[in-house]
This record gives sequence, structure tokens and C-alpha cells, in this order.
Amino acid sequence: MLNIYFSQQFRFSLCRLLPFHGSVLTTVVIFLCIFSSPACGRLWADDLLQRALSSVRSVDVNGQGHAAAVPAMKIINTAAIEQVPEILLGMDGANRLATNWLRSAVLSIVDRGGELPRAKIETYFAETTHSHLGRLLAFDLLTENDQALAEKIIPTLSDDPSLPLRAKAIEWQIKQAELATQPVEKVGLLATALDKARSIEQVQKIAKLLGDNGIAVDLQKQLGFLKSWHLVGSFDNQKQAGFDVAYGPEKELPKIDLAASFTNLAAEDANWTLHTSNSTVGVLNLNQLIGKIKGATVYATTTFDADQAQTVELRIGTPNATKVWVNGALVMSNEIYHNSNSIDKFSGTANFKAGKNEILLKICQNEQTEPWAQDWEFQLRVCDATGKAIQPVPLVVAQE
Repeated sequence: MLNIYFSQQFRFSLCRLLPFHGSVLTTVVIFLCIFSSPACGRLWADDLLQRALSSVRSVDVNGQGHAAAVPAMKIINTAAIEQVPEILLGMDGANRLATNWLRSAVLSIVDRGGELPRAKIETYFAETTHSHLGRLLAFDLLTENDQALAEKIIPTLSDDPSLPLRAKAIEWQIKQAELATQPVEKVGLLATALDKARSIEQVQKIAKLLGDNGIAVDLQKQLGFLKSWHLVGSFDNQKQAGFDVAYGPEKELPKIDLAASFTNLAAEDANWTLHTSNSTVGVLNLNQLIGKIKGATVYATTTFDADQAQTVELRIGTPNATKVWVNGALVMSNEIYHNSNSIDKFSGTANFKAGKNEILLKICQNEQTEPWAQDWEFQLRVCDATGKAIQPVPLVVAQE
């Protein structure tokens, strides 16, 4: 009866893990228990699976725990299809590497065939605190051969904390807007989708559609980009040595004095100068504003007036090495040059206080001469953990 619960490979793995260091009698008793009692066999299988999941969850991107995770994955890959919900639960709190391994195991198990435990997977999917990628996998399992179910679920996901699931709902809303024949209905559907969207690409797509219908969208504000910055520089970064050198603005932290003057790379006085981005996504091009200088460092600062104390995400897009401070506390440090230049490339969590918060950036350019290594720029936005923009308190101008 054991093969009701275990494949041949699984039983082989099980036998290898039996406590051979114990007495022969103990081993015989364990085997009799497993082969004579389905309930005992199930308990043993569940315990073995949990131990394997624990090993896989312990692996990290630097390879630590890899040796134990490899045999553990062999056990997970041979689990029964009834145990898929347990593997999905194992994704909760797992890092991206472990999550990808477990996702691969689930797909392998399902491909072998058998009746999917739909009720348990539906329960898992319904609980939004579970792993976002695990819930996406659960959705795919439930709807793979059930388009009607997919069409029923997707419209309900526009507020889902799982961004891949939310994106499905937003794409559905965009299609509904495109199908609408009345301009008022079309604009209303697009406006709702814009409010719910968190994907940069979807926000840009919706903004274009609204623009085509006569409604202008301020993408800088919609996405939370900070557009006005004071810049000062440039300072030395020859041989990339300046990243960990505290130049004038950094030495003064937590204070930022916009009236201060510093000595720059050219042994000249350098003062803070205000610049405002005209880019729809908040980019400031330092080659244009400071000069096309190699092996150099620039500081940028701005303030954010928060309506209350709160935890926020600062998301920066830049091809250059950067550090970011908020109110004197370092929240981000990335010494990476020219591996890509995308929105939200790096993110860091910061604690804003109610009122004025001072943000300081350090942007370092290296000395590479390749054409693709010439960009020196940055963009930064403030948002919550889902990517929704957090807006500063509007500046109130006193009336004469």
C-alpha cells in the first residue's frame, strides 16, 4: 500500500534516510509501520517533506546551504501530487532562489499527472498573506484548463498585494476600456485602472490611452518621482576610489547646508545649484547638468514633506554607483557600474518623520570608455511597498 503515497524514487530516498545507526529492531519496526499503515506512511512522508522544504528554504543566493538543498530537492521532486499545497506553503518567506526551485518542483509533480487537490490550493490562493509568487503559481494551476474560472477571478484582483496577480486585473481593465464605445465610460475605466496599477509599463500604457482621449497624466507625480534637486560636484572618483570617501556634503550629515561651498575635482569652489527634471520619469542627466566628466562624483539633495511618520520605499534608477541617505541615515548603497539603466533598479526602505525629510544621493561615474558606459544620470521616486506613489504635502504659497 505504500506506493499510494510514495513513488519508487521517493521510497528509495526514504530508505537512504532511515536511522541505520540505530538498532536493527528499530529499523524493522519503522519499515513495518510504514508498509502496514497508510496513516503512518502519510505522516512519515509529510515529515520527510517538511525537512526537505526546510533545507531548500535555507539556501541563499551565495550558495550557502546548497549541498543540503540538492538532495532535499530530489525528495521534493518525488512528492505526491496531494502534497503540492505543502510545497506552496513552503514558499512563504522563502528567498527568490528557493522559491524558483520549489516552483519548478510543483510543475514537475503536476506534469506527472494525477488529481490536483484543488480545494486546498483554492484555500491557499484565497489567503493573500501567502507568498505572492506562490499564489501566482496557485492561480496558474487552478486556471490552466479552466478559462471560465480565470475570467471569474481576474476582475477581483485589482487590489491584490501580489503584483503579478494585480497586473492581470489591470490588463483586463485596460481591455474593457478599449472595448468601451462611449468616451465617458472609456475614460472612467482607464482612470480606475490608473489608480490601481503598480506596474510602470501599465501606468505608462494607461497614461498614453488617456492622453489619446484628451486627458493628460502627470507621470512624474503619478509614479512619485522627485523632480527638483540641488546638485554639487564634481568630486574625485578616479579608479573608483571615491565611493567610500566622504566628501564635503557627506561629512556634514545629518545636516545639509545649501549655502555651503566645497572644493571640487578641479580645485574650484563648488556650490549647490537647483535643477528640475523635464523628463516624464524624473531623470536628471548629469552629463548635461554637470559636464561629461569621467571618474567623478556628484551629490544631489532634496526634501520631502511628509504628512505623517511612515515607512516608505525609495526606488532609484541609475547606471552608476550610488548611496542614498534619509535624514542622515544610509538606506541604500550599490557600488555597481553600467550593468543596466532601468526604473526602480534599486530600492531601499526609509523611515520618514512627519514634516521635512532630507534626502542625499551620491552618484559616482567611473572611467570606462565604451559607448554604453557613458550615461551618468539618476531618477528617484517615493512609494509604498506595492509601488504606489506617496505624495509630499503640497507647498502652500502665502498670499500677499
